[in-house]
Amino acid sequence: MLEVLAPIGNIQALKAAIYAGADAVYLGLDLFNARIKADNFNKDNIAYWVDYCHLFGVKVYLTFNTNVKQSERKIFAKYVDVAAKAGVDAFIVTDLGCLDILKKYDIPLHGSTQIGVHNLAGAKVLEDLGFTRVVLARETLNSDIIEIRKNTALEIEHFVHGALCVCFSGACLMSSMMSGDSGNRGRCNQPCRLKYSSSFSSKESYLLSPKDQCLIDKVEELSKLGVDSLKIEGRLKQPHYVGEVVSQYRKAVDNFLNSGNVKIDYDAIKTAYNRGNFTQGYNYQGSKDIIYDKLNGNIGLEVGKILSIYKGNATLQLNRTLNNGDGVKIIYNGEEVGGLAINNIEKVGKNYIVKNFGDYPVGSRVHLTLDTNQSDKFKDLTPKLSIKMLFVAKQGKNISLTAKYKDIQVVSEGELPQKSISQCASYDSVAKQLLRLGDSVFNAQLDVDIDSDLFIPASVLNNLRRSVIEKLVKEILKDYTNHKQRVDYSGALQRYYAKENAVKKEQLFVEINGNECSLDILKEVEQKINLVINITDYMSNINCIFTKLNLIEKTIEDVYLKLPRIARGKDFKIIDEWLSKNLDKFDGILADNLYGVYLAKKYDKALIGGIGLNIYNSNYSDWIGLDYYINSVELTNKEVLGGMIYAYGKLPIMTMVHCPVQINTGCECSNCKYGGEFSYFDKRGEYKIERFKVNHCQFVLYNQQVVDIRNKISLVKGNYYLNLRDLSRGDMGIIIDNFCRKCGNSVDNSTYGHLFRGVK
Repeated sequence: MLEVLAPIGNIQALKAAIYAGADAVYLGLDLFNARIKADNFNKDNIAYWVDYCHLFGVKVYLTFNTNVKQSERKIFAKYVDVAAKAGVDAFIVTDLGCLDILKKYDIPLHGSTQIGVHNLAGAKVLEDLGFTRVVLARETLNSDIIEIRKNTALEIEHFVHGALCVCFSGACLMSSMMSGDSGNRGRCNQPCRLKYSSSFSSKESYLLSPKDQCLIDKVEELSKLGVDSLKIEGRLKQPHYVGEVVSQYRKAVDNFLNSGNVKIDYDAIKTAYNRGNFTQGYNYQGSKDIIYDKLNGNIGLEVGKILSIYKGNATLQLNRTLNNGDGVKIIYNGEEVGGLAINNIEKVGKNYIVKNFGDYPVGSRVHLTLDTNQSDKFKDLTPKLSIKMLFVAKQGKNISLTAKYKDIQVVSEGELPQKSISQCASYDSVAKQLLRLGDSVFNAQLDVDIDSDLFIPASVLNNLRRSVIEKLVKEILKDYTNHKQRVDYSGALQRYYAKENAVKKEQLFVEINGNECSLDILKEVEQKINLVINITDYMSNINCIFTKLNLIEKTIEDVYLKLPRIARGKDFKIIDEWLSKNLDKFDGILADNLYGVYLAKKYDKALIGGIGLNIYNSNYSDWIGLDYYINSVELTNKEVLGGMIYAYGKLPIMTMVHCPVQINTGCECSNCKYGGEFSYFDKRGEYKIERFKVNHCQFVLYNQQVVDIRNKISLVKGNYYLNLRDLSRGDMGIIIDNFCRKCGNSVDNSTYGHLFRGVK
């Protein structure tokens, strides 16, 4: 079974998905949901709509895919209980600190894409914790999908269509730092869709705006790789988008499973919503095909061009008919110059005249972005199940009505029929009442077996109809429930990494460049520190670094290797092999992704949770078995309940897999033009970008302001994490000394982050 999984943001989208042939849907409640701006469902109506889906055999996966603060756990538990009692088929989970709440029920757990699993090691962690499915990061390589399929029992869910986040797995802090509207809480304002310039060029364009993804031509290949569920993005989109995209992927899946040859309507997919004429994503296309820097929104389907404009009336050359009410965008030299709703169009010869069109450059391309026929097709839908009914009325026997759906059959009986001469029951009189199925999900084919000269009151027939429909609904739902997947969590790990390692929590954690100069500076530091070095520095300069570390042993308590957030394909294998050969050269691992958790356990090393894990509550540490951790940088000082504060340093707000150097210079890997840090700019200032490379490159974009809490250090409880990469000798010494003595002044143009403002 290859599942077509539909995005649901409102009731009409739900009906459109069912009508179009979705096997499953995913949706959220009004809290703890990464699409909080959608209409969503609530505690009062979720049970009704879950039953509605189950009547059609459609599974419902409920999204609990935001991070949960310690103070929110009680209300989170209430929402989970409501969803569980509503009968949802799975929870899509982001916050591993809530597993104690979620595992009270026998409902399957799906690891959300926000967790960022993209290799076998991360998938193994989820499997050991009791998850049944992993929703892979969109950046996951096909080779890693194969590894996960071969070596775990996890179901694999893969995004195949819709918007891409430019940041790895959507784990972005840009909106959060700009406005407090956190993407990790479902409120992203999408600043990535704005224009930026770069240090390569002052010209502004949409440098951080990816195309939408479309993998409809890869359905067979994905299935053979081991993918179980094809996930469509779009809980904020319109019902016609959901219906159209689901219907086309339904065709593609059925073609594959049944060796069919039903034509896929690519034009309909583009018209429904299309940013950038689509990309096939990170497995199939390069960086230049991922980002669409000319336009940041829907460009729909190109349908023609402007031949002439006269007094606001346009002559268009079109390859398909436009209808009044259709919406179009006008694009000139790749950039949007306007748009309008068509309200007065007529064909003249081979061309079309549109009145009140506006003034646009001749030669501009006309793109259809709202097709009224398509929109109407999926508007006000009422999906139905076909059933058979048999009504029997015999002299001397109670009347009966049988209803059958597939293998499920129910019977309701009524009273004895009365004899009549003038008002005898007929097929028409019986059908008039029994086929009044109204708002039910059924339409019926009715057979009758009636003796002549019987009278049957309409009220009796109505009661009989209501009774049999209620029984049938109950039996269909009962049959569905009997076949649902259930999970016994009694055998799953309650703590992934059970060994506790001694970590000097009273010491500062200091991250530096792994170069000779930075290590020399530490000779002058009088206080003991825990040292953090990026593994990419260590791997390239191991002999020098290890020698220096021995010389400054009195300064350093323990050495932790910070692993890159992403380790795809060969990257993970290279890191794993290097660690296995150099176990004596470090004391622990700082993990920004679950694969780092896996490696710390594998090599019995101390485990520090980095900001990439986005730890919102102390229960996360308990479930994973962290020895220490950095709190989410989105928590306030009052919300922090343990662990470290990210107290100084450049704040990474985005990690990217595509190559921004190629986007800006046109270079290829063979003639790479990366020469060190470069930057993007907007009206607020500069975002520095740094490359980290094992085998594949990844690029980290930093917040404009450095985090520095020294001005308010007396108000901040807990221990401190200092990122001192790229600082001078003098600055490093002063900053370490200040934080040891809990004093000092913040640098100019710095920020306290969210410590005193928080996120929404």
